Amino acid sequence: GAATIMKNFDATYGLKEISIEVNNPAQDVKITVSKYDSKPAEVTKAKEGKVYKYMQIKTTNLAEKLSKAKITVQVEKSWVTTNSLDKDKIAVFKFENSDWKELSTTYKSEDTSNYYYDAEVTSFSYFAVGEKVVAEEEKAGIGEAAKEAAKAVGEAVKSVFNSIWFWVIVILVIVAIVGIIYYKKKK
Repeated sequence: GAATIMKNFDATYGLKEISIEVNNPAQDVKITVSKYDSKPAEVTKAKEGKVYKYMQIKTTNLAEKLSKAKITVQVEKSWVTTNSLDKDKIAVFKFENSDWKELSTTYKSEDTSNYYYDAEVTSFSYFAVGEKVVAEEEKAGIGEAAKEAAKAVGEAVKSVFNSIWFWVIVILVIVAIVGIIYYKKKK
């Protein structure tokens, strides 16, 4: 039940540490971390958005005994800046059931060159660290807001055209133009 923490991963992996809690004693546990420069060949679908790192975490003699684990990833600040992202728009994704699932990712801390994030998992697989993707519902919400704003502007224009004063001014302008034209023709 006590957490075991593995640290000191090569910085190029994008992994800072793994904390594991087991629900039953586990022996001869082995954890293997592999990094990928692009989408792993075994992964059937590319993750949407910008990706900082892909990795795979495999375990031996742990699957049925794992209660939960927390992975801490590190993302270079220069990568975030270069990709015009905000530190709050970074997440950890897990590949499961042929799709990328965004894990609940918490910004933890930063140092001079990296941001650090925690994500809790109950199993291991392929992971990607990268840009949070705006959900379709949020995109639809933005579209709905734009439609509502356009509708409000349309109603305002409509109320102007329905105003009696608008028509009085239009008629006066037309009478003035006709009067000027008539006066110029008479001369």
